[in-house]
Amino acid sequence: MKISLRAAVLGALFVAIPFVRGWSPTALNIRKDDGVLRVAAPNLHFLQGRTLRRLQDGAGLVFSLQLSLSTDQFRTVSRREMERFVVSFDLWEEKFAVVRLGAAKQQASHLSRDAAERWMFDRASLPLHGLTMDASHWVRAELRADDPRDAAGFLLDPSVTLTRLVEWFGRAQRGEAERWSLEHGPFRPAELQR
Repeated sequence: MKISLRAAVLGALFVAIPFVRGWSPTALNIRKDDGVLRVAAPNLHFLQGRTLRRLQDGAGLVFSLQLSLSTDQFRTVSRREMERFVVSFDLWEEKFAVVRLGAAKQQASHLSRDAAERWMFDRASLPLHGLTMDASHWVRAELRADDPRDAAGFLLDPSVTLTRLVEWFGRAQRGEAERWSLEHGPFRPAELQR
């Protein structure tokens, strides 16, 4: 019995895909924490490449991190939360500083790349109250990096409404905004570990 090269390659991909997906930079981890859904993206490194070069050139970047929850694989969104951050880079110390914007303003400095990326995701959450805990849900994290000049003060205004932020998030800017999207699901909130 001869196996064609094509069949061998397809068979190898079929076996390898589950393992590759587990190592994917777009893998999103989720957990329950005191009535909210927390997300982590340990394999996503967005403070590198073009983004890092922009920071090293002295630009402060605005990052918008949007979490969305759905019960129908994102045909509709049942919940949405947005966090905004300004990230800067200290060339001398080679460390990052991050400021969380809005009413719950926070800041951290002297962070490594991994710590700065983790710090932003640690501040994002979705409330779980009122959900059908045994129903299947999907969660998506969307991250976007913009130069504050492109935002023209829009993203830095703490009074911006969620509707205006959603519109901003879906709109292209003058330059190419860098974007990352990660998903997890289906999952049942009742089965989430702390």
